[in-house]
Amino acid sequence: MPDAAAPRFVVPRVIDAGTVRLRPFRADDAPALFAVLLGDPGVTAWLPMRTHANVAETQAFIAGCDAAWHAGCRYTWALEDAASGTLLAAIELRPAPPRAEIGVVISRLDGHRRRRACLAALLKLLRWLLTRPALCRIHAYCSPEGAAAGTLTRLGFRFEGRLTNWEPRPNQGLAAADALLFAITREPGTAGAAAAPSMHRLVDA
Repeated sequence: MPDAAAPRFVVPRVIDAGTVRLRPFRADDAPALFAVLLGDPGVTAWLPMRTHANVAETQAFIAGCDAAWHAGCRYTWALEDAASGTLLAAIELRPAPPRAEIGVVISRLDGHRRRRACLAALLKLLRWLLTRPALCRIHAYCSPEGAAAGTLTRLGFRFEGRLTNWEPRPNQGLAAADALLFAITREPGTAGAAAAPSMHRLVDA
């Protein structure tokens, strides 16, 4: 939780990235969020959270996201198709300057073009974060068995190490399992476009 004496880290509620848009989750997103992400065992297999059993669990999740957003300790966006409103992914940010943790869950139902649009939106968010003077490090964790490691590398993250028994894998029946740690860092005082990963990393995404 952020230090009570520290200024609140403010993020944009909406981020437009061409064909896709980031915005906070709403209560009426629950059915779609359950169907394409949190209730899909293929998506949640290696996440440190249990697959949702019903829409009511997803409604409670969204309520928790809203409360955390207003508290300033965690920000969770829905990533949607700008034209159709189709839910494509969920992105979570936990700022604790000088660092921030980011997490991403992408639907299995989108095609290659939509997936690339998701990555472009993520890159836009990362570039914005790296212009914040308060942040010098953005890190992410992923399962060694999942497919996220390659995505993080394409976004400009560097592999820092393997963490033993770091988090649970409830959908695998594991109370503790390893995680891979990736990060983007910059020196204090170098915030700006030059500190951000370049767009060419997404060419083969």
